[in-house]
Amino acid sequence: MTLAQTIHKTKRVNNYDFWKLSKQGTALIARLWGHTKAYTTVFGIMLLTFASLGFLYIHWSGRRITQVFKHHAIVEQE
Repeated sequence: MTLAQTIHKTKRVNNYDFWKLSKQGTALIARLWGHTKAYTTVFGIMLLTFASLGFLYIHWSGRRITQVFKHHAIVEQE
């Protein structure tokens, strides 16, 4: 076997390994992208839920505080 044939086979093997790794990397990125989209949806719904609960807590606390102030105002008038 000549040196040129050896170099040609070596290049072909190296190119194959590169393309194989490239395809595996592409598959990994595609899989991670799919997981990211799914988890983004889940985390978005969780964020919306906690924001709604926070708003309800603030609203409930505000109503309770105003009832306390109204009660004190009525007692002072009597």
